[in-house]
Amino acid sequence: MKKSIIYIALIIMAFGTTSCFKNFEDMQVNPNYPTDVDPGSLFANATFSRIGGIYGVQAEDFNLTGAGLWAQQFAKIQYIDEDWYEYRSNVVDGYWKYMYSGSSSNGSGSLYELELALKKTQDLKEALMAEANRDEKAIADAEAMEGAMLVVRSYLFSVMTDVWGDIPYSEALKTVALGYESTITQPKYDAQKDIYTDLFNRLSEANELLSHGGNVDTQADMIYGGDTQKWQKFANSLAARLYIHISKVDQATAQSGLELIFANPAKYPVFTSIEDDAMLTYAGTQPYEHPFFENYVRDARDDHAMSYTMVNMMKDRKDARMYIYATPTPASIALFDSTGNTADISYTGIENGVPKSESFQLSAISRVGVMYRVTPNGVSHIMSYSELEFIKAEAAAILGVSAAGDAKVAYENGIHASFERQYRLADQYGIKTAAFADQTGAVTFSESVVTEEDGTAIEISLANMESHYSRTLATADVAWDASKAAQLIAEQKFISIFTNGPEAFTEVRRTNFPQLTFVRGGTQYKGLGLPLRFPYAISEQTTNGANWSQAATGITNTMYGVKVWWNTKTFDNYVEL
Repeated sequence: MKKSIIYIALIIMAFGTTSCFKNFEDMQVNPNYPTDVDPGSLFANATFSRIGGIYGVQAEDFNLTGAGLWAQQFAKIQYIDEDWYEYRSNVVDGYWKYMYSGSSSNGSGSLYELELALKKTQDLKEALMAEANRDEKAIADAEAMEGAMLVVRSYLFSVMTDVWGDIPYSEALKTVALGYESTITQPKYDAQKDIYTDLFNRLSEANELLSHGGNVDTQADMIYGGDTQKWQKFANSLAARLYIHISKVDQATAQSGLELIFANPAKYPVFTSIEDDAMLTYAGTQPYEHPFFENYVRDARDDHAMSYTMVNMMKDRKDARMYIYATPTPASIALFDSTGNTADISYTGIENGVPKSESFQLSAISRVGVMYRVTPNGVSHIMSYSELEFIKAEAAAILGVSAAGDAKVAYENGIHASFERQYRLADQYGIKTAAFADQTGAVTFSESVVTEEDGTAIEISLANMESHYSRTLATADVAWDASKAAQLIAEQKFISIFTNGPEAFTEVRRTNFPQLTFVRGGTQYKGLGLPLRFPYAISEQTTNGANWSQAATGITNTMYGVKVWWNTKTFDNYVEL
């Protein structure tokens, strides 16, 4: 990992001294663009930058003040506009541009950079195959690199199309520098259905390429450190995620795709334990630090808290993961300090989008847990074994996919895997329950034992994980009930993917679970409810107007009127406060 970070630092330095496209519509042949850079370095930089952007580094709006906020995993307590759905158009515009073409000012990579790395790798493979004395090992290694790049490319485009719907895809990133006859400066917007079809094809291709015995370059691999078999599992697990996404709009395709994957584990391996989880682990030194740490400690911001929705779900289910996800309220810590009574420690989320006329006390609200917020060498969760088990559970219980196995077993496996992952990370980082930290990153309060509201004293540790898992599984809102399978699976998946805001936003819209609080504040979109999509970048109206106009037909108030293709229902499952 450290060597990979050094690679990234070098490539960022290279980009910092060259001209870089500020918008993908402006891509032309640029003699200063570093097309001769090693594809592995390009792959590493694009992976780090774009996953960081999705998680919150280059554009915090995408998760902390966008997808994760609207899914109500988080809430805003300062500069609350986004929690009223009153987004800043320039920030959304910036994310769109960063995703496609990156930025030379901060060295961020892009989809264009990834496309360049892919093209160079494919050219290398073709050259090796054309040699009279073919080096089969070198060919297999090139194929493995190509496969890993296709997986990351598919993941990034899937996130984009899931929040925006129709986007430039088939004509995006086509430049002379990549071997095309001309550069397309105004790419068409492809239908989301067509994008999904191609993503399935690319992931199938990646699975094949990764099965030929080649090695992914360790220095270039920011996720698995060169483990080709895990990349193959990621390719097929990601395909399963996308099949479950479309299961309500194209059930037949979802069923056949999931059946094919789960019935052929030798050909289509998937995640089988938490060791397979796709995560980006940060080095922990500037500038390669966890996005939430950068926001809270480096930028000295305290804008985000835990959502009432998330905290209350976990309280109702006696879910001890809450003590990892959230911090105690500052007021309860102060009370504990004066009394020494652990029963004074409390956890309270805030309603999303509190009206301007209603005041609230910052000291009475729980923040995001220490493991995420003040751990510089933390992780960004891309996809987990836990999520894969919930996909199996839904495939079996709702879609009748026999190869998915027993729905109850998969459901309980998913919960157990989530507990195991969180407890192991907490142990790895030395995180205690009832922990709080100041904006220097220093833990100012840490108690290993928490007394819950019902008087139960518990301690988060690997030794206690099984009992905590069993306790949660036994609660009425968690225990398996086939008649409530869709709700149970959706709610537990939502809890398990905490901090993965884009996927949470997708799942909330797709499943209509969990119950959210209706955003009462704000004026611009008052009464409209959960947005159906992200707003398009405002720059598209001037630089790609004709294509943007066609894609935006029917959209009202920038985020309403037209659902994304796989979404068959406008969200309406709101709880009364």
